[in-house]
Amino acid sequence: MPETGNQKLIITHAVLTGLTPLIPVPIVDDLVKSYFQRRLVRELTRVYAFNPIEQDIRTLADDPSIGCVAGCLGGALLLPLKLIFRKLFFFLEWKRAADTVSRTFHQGFLLDSAFKAGWFPAQRNALELRAAIDAVCSEVGTGPVERAVSLTLNQSRATLRSAANLLKRSVKSISGKPDAERVALAAEAVEAEEERKIEGVINTLQRSIQSVPEAYFDNLRARLAAWLHVS
Repeated sequence: MPETGNQKLIITHAVLTGLTPLIPVPIVDDLVKSYFQRRLVRELTRVYAFNPIEQDIRTLADDPSIGCVAGCLGGALLLPLKLIFRKLFFFLEWKRAADTVSRTFHQGFLLDSAFKAGWFPAQRNALELRAAIDAVCSEVGTGPVERAVSLTLNQSRATLRSAANLLKRSVKSISGKPDAERVALAAEAVEAEEERKIEGVINTLQRSIQSVPEAYFDNLRARLAAWLHVS
């Protein structure tokens, strides 16, 4: 069982982030994902009573970008294909949802561990911490937690689809071209209702993660300390 008082906070945001692959609106789903990822970082920093600058929040929260020109061009070119494949292979999005929940949980757990130990912001900057977290996730994988996540999500498909549809309706109501600010407002408008819908999923997943041996989480902390060169 991981020793973190913020476990439910992390799991809640992991599940909310995991809903985004179930929103069949390319580009918008990524904006919603960034919103929940950044919100998790903000909530954790609030717990530890420090207020990082916005760029640090984005560094710690956002997925790596391949750059505006390549990213935007690639997104525009692939958009028709993404729409087609999401309709034909919707079941594949459940796997992506599980992967997203698992990775977000690990990132949140490692952030929480770093904040609790005082490694950030006192000893390492946001770039260093994010690089170390990514390295740990790549190095150790997400095995035991990913299995717990996959089982929980597979047992909760109707609930998660309902929550994803709620979020989809909210973001699709945006007038004009969606941007990060508008999408954030749309997600925030239904966030409380979404959390009520997925409360049972969160509780089930929390119990499953608590059954993972503590040694697994000890290893995560130890590998993070090693990558950061701290003790």
